[in-house]
Amino acid sequence: LGNTNDFPVDAALQAKIHLDDVKHFYPADSMDLKGDLLADIKVKGNYLPAKKKYPIVAATVNLQNGYVKTKYYPDPVSDIQLAINITDSTESLQGLNVNIKPLTFNFEGEPFSLKAKLKDFTNLQYKVKLKGKLDVGKIYQVFARKGYNVTGIVDADISLKGKQSDATAGNYDALDNKGSITVENLSFTSDIYPKPFLITRGVFRFNQEKIELDTFALKYANSTIILDGTATNVVDYFIKPGSVLQGDLNMQSDCIVVDDFMSAVPDTTHASAANTAPGTPGVILVPKNMNLTFTADVKQVRYTDMVIKDAQGQLTIRNDSILLEETGFNLIDAPIEMDAVYTAVNPKKAFFSYHISAADFDVQKAYKKIKLFHDIASSAEHAEGLISLDYHLSGYLNSSMMPVYPSLNGGGTITAEKIRMHGLKLFNAIGKETGRDSVGGDRDVAKVLIKSTIANNIITIAPTKMRLPPFRASFGGQVSFDKALNLQFRLGLPPLGLIGIPMTITGSEDKPDIHVGKGGEEEALKETMDNEPD
Repeated sequence: LGNTNDFPVDAALQAKIHLDDVKHFYPADSMDLKGDLLADIKVKGNYLPAKKKYPIVAATVNLQNGYVKTKYYPDPVSDIQLAINITDSTESLQGLNVNIKPLTFNFEGEPFSLKAKLKDFTNLQYKVKLKGKLDVGKIYQVFARKGYNVTGIVDADISLKGKQSDATAGNYDALDNKGSITVENLSFTSDIYPKPFLITRGVFRFNQEKIELDTFALKYANSTIILDGTATNVVDYFIKPGSVLQGDLNMQSDCIVVDDFMSAVPDTTHASAANTAPGTPGVILVPKNMNLTFTADVKQVRYTDMVIKDAQGQLTIRNDSILLEETGFNLIDAPIEMDAVYTAVNPKKAFFSYHISAADFDVQKAYKKIKLFHDIASSAEHAEGLISLDYHLSGYLNSSMMPVYPSLNGGGTITAEKIRMHGLKLFNAIGKETGRDSVGGDRDVAKVLIKSTIANNIITIAPTKMRLPPFRASFGGQVSFDKALNLQFRLGLPPLGLIGIPMTITGSEDKPDIHVGKGGEEEALKETMDNEPD
């Protein structure tokens, strides 16, 4: 048995059991069983899955007048009839045949039946009929499996017939898939997403290779989503490991709260962690093996302290990533366009990359409501007016879905116009050091375009000209996310700014250190690398 490379099997079992006699030789106080079970099973050969070799099998199992009742629910699953035949004389999955003829039972007055013929598991040929209505929550209570919870009604009437290769190759005329599954108030939870997903209503319609979603209403915590559209490659997706589910769906929502979808990372630092509630929050995890495109129309998206309105565009789940393409929305009363990519690296870390373009948004609203803008343009605290930006940025998010600043990389332009500055400490310090007090205080700043790049916790500002009437100024250099400064500044004196006062500015934004004169070249700010492994 220890040699997993060559596992010989030679077994035979014949049995005729009255299930209500089981309690006489095996304690089963929590369960009441009835019915007649007949089994004839023969297995002989080698189990070598790595070499695609399997034992010869001939198995027949019949259950007549079955009955299961547990202490967890007052009503039984009754009238259980099962006839299943499994054969394989070829020592390979190609010769495996499974015939369920049929499985039927009754639960709370609702009959349920399943018939299935499956053959050649290397290129599955299937014929399945499923009909019945189940209260899955009550079925769950009968068996009371810990760690999961599910409630709701599933009403199925489907007939599926075809071959896996025809579905994969697009020979849809050779398929005969039809019927529907209706779900109502279906709720389920998982360890990763402890809050319940609730499908209040929805219909799956089977049409050859497609599954059509008809007005699927999904609710998760404070988020509501309505879906309709089609999914394809469904048979291959469920049968063949690694196959990709494809689809084109429409998505509408009054409100999506992004924070709701943050995963829960179990606490693995203690031996009893598996028995405790999830520990720390984690990033949003992306389903695997999917290529689904959503045409989205969302009235409101809430993410941390931001409120995004009227989001429209295409959202695609592909290659374990979420892609936003030509997505437009309104943020702080300004129109914004964005393309973005999001990928969960692990439950505690995610990668993002985006290009954002925004025109004429209020600088004070941006400073107060957008944390990343607050940190990139911290001097905006002292400004009023309108700003536009065109920026590329990429980097990592931590387990709280906040940027890891040393990982940020990108660049672009910020255009400020109609700006009024109030008590900016840097301008006040320049005015005091140069004896031109009018540089500081409250003042209007003419239109200025600032080009910058971001890397290793440093914002590098390209040489930039600006007007501080009656002065003309130019500046450039480095600012860190820790507010450290290394700037070269020139204050051009009136009338034309031909004569200027050069200076070097170090220290911090709160306590700038002004050195008048050209002086020597200042040492660059110390970079902070993102050394956290993926």
